[in-house]
Amino acid sequence: MCGICGIAGPADRARAEAVEAMTATLHHRGPDDRGTWRGRFREGTADHEVAFGHTRLSIIDLSPLGHQPMSSADGQTTVTYNGEIYNYRELRDDLVSLGHTFRSESDTEVLLAAYQAWGDAAFERLVGMFALAIFDARHDRIVLARDRLGIKPLYWSYVDGLLLFGSELGALRAHPSFCPEIDRGALGRYLQHGYVSGEETIYASTRRLPPGHTLVVEGGSATQQAYWRLEDPEPDVPTTFEAAVEGLEERLGLAVEQRLVSDVPLGAFLSGGIDSSAVVSLMCERAGGRVRTFSIGFANREYDEAPHAKLVADHLGTDHTELYVDRDDAVGVARELPDLYDEPFADSSAIPTTLLSRLTRDHVTVALSGDGGDELLGGYDQYGKLARLLPLFRLPRPLRQALAAVSPLVPDATLRRGLGHLRARDEADLAERLVRHWSGDEAAAFCGEAGRAAREAYRRSFDSAPTADPVRRSSFADAATYLPDDILTKVDRATMSVALEAPHEGAPASPCRAARAA
Repeated sequence: MCGICGIAGPADRARAEAVEAMTATLHHRGPDDRGTWRGRFREGTADHEVAFGHTRLSIIDLSPLGHQPMSSADGQTTVTYNGEIYNYRELRDDLVSLGHTFRSESDTEVLLAAYQAWGDAAFERLVGMFALAIFDARHDRIVLARDRLGIKPLYWSYVDGLLLFGSELGALRAHPSFCPEIDRGALGRYLQHGYVSGEETIYASTRRLPPGHTLVVEGGSATQQAYWRLEDPEPDVPTTFEAAVEGLEERLGLAVEQRLVSDVPLGAFLSGGIDSSAVVSLMCERAGGRVRTFSIGFANREYDEAPHAKLVADHLGTDHTELYVDRDDAVGVARELPDLYDEPFADSSAIPTTLLSRLTRDHVTVALSGDGGDELLGGYDQYGKLARLLPLFRLPRPLRQALAAVSPLVPDATLRRGLGHLRARDEADLAERLVRHWSGDEAAAFCGEAGRAAREAYRRSFDSAPTADPVRRSSFADAATYLPDDILTKVDRATMSVALEAPHEGAPASPCRAARAA
């Protein structure tokens, strides 16, 4: 819903005036308002400067009282924040009981008060999507934080005591001290999976704050820590299928209801698939009015989902808008993708998502979508492929290797590829082979040994899954890597390119147990 950026460091290097140029690069994310803030603090005996920038897409409390960056009444705490806190009303009630008073109806002011009351522990209480930076003058510290699943992006660089951060890499590039050296390991990750994954970005000097993490800069150092981890099991896990169905419906219904809180018009992306159809159905139940839905169609029937979406829209009685696009429309968007994504990104669905966002923004400011359900509910093809390959993979190794060796002779392409995957070292390697484009060896040949990093990053997520089932481990690894670094990145860039807010049902609908960082 917004764009944020900032600078902090020694006064002779921070060049805090550059925050204006950094903020200007984020205008598309928040065209309704723009603000900057500058301050000073001491680190040892040295003077330091800090500057925050913000571009606003107004969703909750459209008044000037929601202007950012926002400082506390005592001037000791300042925040620049991108996102929505869905439980801000409950948090506000808790804070009022502690003696806090509020001037506005914005979730930003609640967030600011929550940090003042609870410090870094406030992030564990937040239900929503967010990326933020807080300057705490009481302790001369800066805190960056990102939501649990990584719905909202946050990039940062900390070199020789100078901190740069922003919602997009373009904001960091606007600072004269930014270093544009390419990270060859990140390039290898892109070649293997089609996107730059993990904490790395395409630039060696810049990192992506992981989901569920904070970065604290104080005393001349930067410390990154998890406040929540995906592998932490939640309490009260259902023990029967019926209980799981009931629990899912309750959670999804609550998630949809929370995301309907808006002071501007909202609607939904509708593809006709299970995920978006379920979201729209629950919107119709809980919105209290006719829901607006949007879809894109293609002349090529193989890719055209519009007829399915129309059937669902007619069944649910939505106010449905569809737009058929052609090759020229798609090529036109493809040429714009390098500017939208800041770094290499090869998910072809970025094209229809961008076209759909443009159609939707002509009518509403907020649009719910079904993105995020496939990782949780096994919606991707590779899960079925992995389940079918596992019995063969568990054959004695000599027999498995023999099947892989003869795979080039098999005439059926699907079977040929499947048998070829039996060369995998173990189950993690087998699962990773099903989702990659280049092999680790191919990436290493192109950009050095650092190019193998993508395989190891996937393995770490696969191995940390709280289950022994390889298919569920693969789903878990996708939720930790593919979901934040591809799917959520794609939707964020496509929607924010036209200042369209896209709340996700992937964010937990209730607080989960906080991580105990190692």
